[in-house]
This record gives sequence, C-alpha cells and structure tokens, in this order.
Amino acid sequence: MVIASPWRRLMASLVDGLILVPLSFLLMTLAGINPLTATTTFFQDFLFNWLPSWAYYVVFTALYGATPGKMALGLKVVRTDGQPVDWLTAFMREVVGKTLSTLPLLLGYLWAFFHPKRQAWHDLIADTLVVRPGQTHTGSEGGGPEPRP
Repeated sequence: MVIASPWRRLMASLVDGLILVPLSFLLMTLAGINPLTATTTFFQDFLFNWLPSWAYYVVFTALYGATPGKMALGLKVVRTDGQPVDWLTAFMREVVGKTLSTLPLLLGYLWAFFHPKRQAWHDLIADTLVVRPGQTHTGSEGGGPEPRP
C-alpha cells in the first residue's frame, strides 16, 4: 500500500467533476432552471451543487472507500490504521473536512503537497490516508519518494 501523490488525487477529483457537473446541470434543468444562463441564489447553489456533491462523496467513500474518480485512478481512502472508512469518518472527511480545506484559498488541499504522509486537512481531520492499494513503493510518482503509511 503506497500513499497516493497529490497529483493523482487531483486527477481523480477532475474525473469526479466530470460526473458532478452534468449531475448538477440535470438537477437544475429538472427544477426548471437553465444552468447555462441562470444566476443562482445561495439556496439554489446549496440544493443543486453542495448537497449532491456531499452526498456523492460521502456515499461512495463510505460504501466503497473511493469515488468513481479515485476508483478510475486506483486510489482508496482508508483510516490511518488501514481499516475501511465508516459513515461518520466519510462525513467528517468529505463534508466537514473538505469544507474547511476549501475555505482559506484551498490551503487545506495544498497542504497535501508538503505533508510527509501527503495528507490534506480533511485527511488530518478524519484521520484518513489516500492510498494505492496493492502497489509497491516505486519512489517515482509525484517527483520523489513516496512516504509509507
């Protein structure tokens, strides 16, 4: 089990975005809002963007240990003891932790580039790691040796 690089995690996030943006557009369209021309309110953003995104991340992380983006890139979220993530841990990581990671100019995400175990703030809050299960240490991904959990 090798800790995933922040770059691979970023790519997984982009794949998840390719799923979440059309989902948000679909929900808005079903509600009678043109997502391409409408100016949305805070409540609409919360209802059509935040809630579906939180649900997506929490459900996939709790049930499978990975979102489709992470699955596509061979990544998995585990607790720091290597055990699977439960519902409370998934909620703390994906809702509470990622909200806090995002607020101060994405500093919580950037933290993963400098942390010895590549943990972002949401990983530290939920006591999780993002790993590449079944991989052996190669030392080549992410520009240097990867720390082991």
